[in-house]
Amino acid sequence: MKYFRMFMIFALLLLVGGQLEAQIDRTQKPAPGPAPKASFPDYYETTLDNGLKVFVITNDAEPVVTFRLLIKSGSEYDGDVSGIASSVTDLLTSGTTTRTSLQFAQESDALGLSIGAGAADDQMSVSGSGLKKNMDKLLTLMTDALYNPTFPQDELDKQKKQSLSGLKTVKRDPDAVMSRLQITVGYTPHPYANFGTEDDVNSISRDALVAFHKTYFIPNNASLAIVGDVTPKEILPIIKKYFGTWKKGTAPANTFPKPARITGKSVHLVDLGKTQTQTSITVQVTGIERRNPDYVAAGVMNSIIGGGFSGRLFANLREKHGFTYGAYSSLESRKAAGLWQASADVRRIATDSAFTQILLEMNRLRDEKIDDQTLDMHKQYAAGRFLLGLENPSNIATMVQNIDLYDLPKDYYKSYVVNMMNVTVDDVQRLAKKYLTTDNVAFLAVGDASVIKEPLAAFGEVHMYDTDMNPIAAGQSFKVDIDGPALLEKHIEAIGGRAAFAKQKSRVTEGDVTISFGPSTAEGMFKEIAMAPNKKYQLVTLSVDMGGGAQILEIEEWVNGQKAWSRQPMQPLTEVTGDDLAQSLEDEQFNSVVRWKELGYVPTVTEKKEMNGRVVYVLALKKQHGTDELYIDAENFLLVAESASKDTPNGPISVMKTFGDYRDVDGVKLPFSVSVETTGMTQKATITSYKHNTEINDAQFEPKS
Repeated sequence: MKYFRMFMIFALLLLVGGQLEAQIDRTQKPAPGPAPKASFPDYYETTLDNGLKVFVITNDAEPVVTFRLLIKSGSEYDGDVSGIASSVTDLLTSGTTTRTSLQFAQESDALGLSIGAGAADDQMSVSGSGLKKNMDKLLTLMTDALYNPTFPQDELDKQKKQSLSGLKTVKRDPDAVMSRLQITVGYTPHPYANFGTEDDVNSISRDALVAFHKTYFIPNNASLAIVGDVTPKEILPIIKKYFGTWKKGTAPANTFPKPARITGKSVHLVDLGKTQTQTSITVQVTGIERRNPDYVAAGVMNSIIGGGFSGRLFANLREKHGFTYGAYSSLESRKAAGLWQASADVRRIATDSAFTQILLEMNRLRDEKIDDQTLDMHKQYAAGRFLLGLENPSNIATMVQNIDLYDLPKDYYKSYVVNMMNVTVDDVQRLAKKYLTTDNVAFLAVGDASVIKEPLAAFGEVHMYDTDMNPIAAGQSFKVDIDGPALLEKHIEAIGGRAAFAKQKSRVTEGDVTISFGPSTAEGMFKEIAMAPNKKYQLVTLSVDMGGGAQILEIEEWVNGQKAWSRQPMQPLTEVTGDDLAQSLEDEQFNSVVRWKELGYVPTVTEKKEMNGRVVYVLALKKQHGTDELYIDAENFLLVAESASKDTPNGPISVMKTFGDYRDVDGVKLPFSVSVETTGMTQKATITSYKHNTEINDAQFEPKS
């Protein structure tokens, strides 16, 4: 249903983008400075009688002391229900045998103490920091959470409700779906490939949390790092007081299967439907585990090919070809396995071309030696980031514990910068040939399969998945069980019925709008006045940063039922003519879907399928001037999305609108959230009000001058 039409502000946004780009000269690389010197601190190490490893890093620069307890088991031990480890750590401070969640928060806040916990694949951690004079209170609270959590059922229920709410959006988020696809392809059958689903959340029980905590929270499966103005002699008696009575247990055995290596060339695709004007892509190869001796040098290699603005992928996919607004690569190294990934969100029609260019850059780094200046720049940057991280006590604690967790050499971080600065151009090429193999590579894509599936078949056999990573057999679909006219009538009934809409003669819509165009963003308000049969006025007021401060720009559009005009910033009033006029007059038909018979539209159901985690009907609505595709929810029959092709001065483009947050207004259901997406641009509107049948003068639909 065409509730309102957002104005497509191409000229304005191209201008904004050009102004911002003009401020940055990326043709000049900064000259490298002198090599930084490493300054990783010395540390003391001991082991308590119960098996707890203790690391003391003396730092008298400030009066804060940081404690970080590391459990050497993480979410890989969740078992059949993903999310157990994260639920345990989330609820550690939500109630103990001596304190409620509120009491725990009040006692820590009163002294400015910071206490928290978290879980990752290879580990869980409990951290606390505060002034040295409050150290006893800090350790009292930390150990109470560590030893005596009760995992209250009401707190668990609250957490599960929040998790379920978050999961509702995951299946519609290309980046979130891509994260699932990456670990599925890269780590199966290892538990690294697991992720939480609605079924997992619903299956989490308090008994499971208690059992998990009892099994893995034991001192001989843990280490404790202390960073602050303390000496080993001073702190060890205190550590023994609070942690010495912690009882040992049976350390867990890691018997997980190794992840299968990526071999050959294959394509892995998740279809999110035609709402996707972009494709989230990843090129993925099997990488290295964290303790691999090549890790430091491989990080330098990765920086060269995909390390942000200075990386080759960025220069190629964005600067040279304009496929995307950012292209990056990462070296993900875990305890038991690793991946190298190159990722970007690219224009839908450029999906296969972007894959080709990533392969080109991989081969280029393998076949050609880089120059010394480029290598030096990346080494300097990486070394600088490492040294900057040493200013954070929590980072230092983590690094020291990583030496133990990943079985690294004792002097690993002492020699980190030296080893990095010793990387040569030959090393980079050797590692590229060793790890950036283009013969054993997986191509991952999340987007509109109807557009990208066929061209991607050139890269290898295509494997399809749903958003929960269940394989989809070729040709799997839902049987179409309704015809076009019947579906439209069900939709009309769902949004209030023909009689309710017949009472409406006009509608005034107001709201806030955010327009994103690459790195540029404009925010503002809009107002649209629509009146039967096909009259409309729209005003969009935007605040735009043009490089010299914010400027207010206005865009107006008028349709009086016979003629149409538009006015853009810095341009004269323009009358719409020819085919554009005919299109505008048809686009602005008031409550057009409800009037489909009167207007002569021909509805045809072309498909029934899953889209963004829900089953929808795809309805082709043929009009006099083109065909729109409507995506109607198969359960509630509300409009989920609408797509159409539009002609612009830059050629034809696909426009996708998505609708949500339906509410009752004067007996009809209208969306209060609307997003309009096209290549490189997104307009998001939040409706603040709809008003029907207000007094409107016909002069409103014609420009005053």
